[in-house]
Amino acid sequence: MGREGGGEGRGLILRGKNDSCTAGAGCGMMRRMQGARNLLRAVSRSFYLSIVWLPREMRSAVGVAYLLARATDSAADATRATCARRQEALERMRGAIAGGGRAALPAEFCAAAESAAEAELLTRFDEALEELERLPTEEGELVRGALNAITEGQLWDLSFFEEHNCVLSDEQTRLYLYRVAGCVGRFWTRLGFLTLGERFGPPEQQELLEEAGVRYGCGLQLVNILRDREEDARRGRAYLCSGREEWMERAERYLRDGLDYAERLGGVRVRFASMLPALLGLSTLEALRRARPGKRVKIPRRAVYAAMAQAFAASL
Repeated sequence: MGREGGGEGRGLILRGKNDSCTAGAGCGMMRRMQGARNLLRAVSRSFYLSIVWLPREMRSAVGVAYLLARATDSAADATRATCARRQEALERMRGAIAGGGRAALPAEFCAAAESAAEAELLTRFDEALEELERLPTEEGELVRGALNAITEGQLWDLSFFEEHNCVLSDEQTRLYLYRVAGCVGRFWTRLGFLTLGERFGPPEQQELLEEAGVRYGCGLQLVNILRDREEDARRGRAYLCSGREEWMERAERYLRDGLDYAERLGGVRVRFASMLPALLGLSTLEALRRARPGKRVKIPRRAVYAAMAQAFAASL
């Protein structure tokens, strides 16, 4: 299953600072996606750090998947466009990801994005699709499977909150968490075993790791929901219908499952990349518990560096 040097010459979305650009597809990709690293950094400061430290064999598929997921998320969140326009754009993007050709979005819709970085991401969506098509077949299938679940959750979000202000049950919350984030933990695990084989983790633990990865992904999304709870409420969206503390405890439990997940993996790079989001999530939960009501929580740069140092030390 594992392939030595599998990322070479495939058109990498991201390269580590010590990776050279060889002639052919790799350099062609860098020309086609000039500024992709800056774009990824702009749309996600924290997850970008995990991607660039991944083993090279995993980096292309994870980078493509993340760009596509962020693009569909940006389309769903383009609140200056009507809900119907956002749903239409999401359906087009979903079909294109599944293999239905291109999905160039109208300039006026891209301009409705929440930020300049997200507008650029939507404008360049077809470039990300081209990179998806360049992935090896099995990697591309994993990316498409994850994006199918993610866009299903995003479309449910748009249609449900057109008629409701709050989820109707904890089961709806759990299903939403799986669709938009839990499936990513499963994707990450399957991709790791596909590209790295035993270097990713013990093959006999793959099923256990997939389930832990699902909980981990759900925990990360729960942190986002808890952090944005008051802002979402002002927009008429409540993703939790039961007590905040119950979900805080669940999020912490899931993130600690994520730390255990990362510790079971092989190699410093993959352990570091898998552990860092959990540590940042736990820092966010701690800040949420201390924050005054209504105060927006943002992890300071020094806390990010501290989490990186902790993740590196624990990965050795």
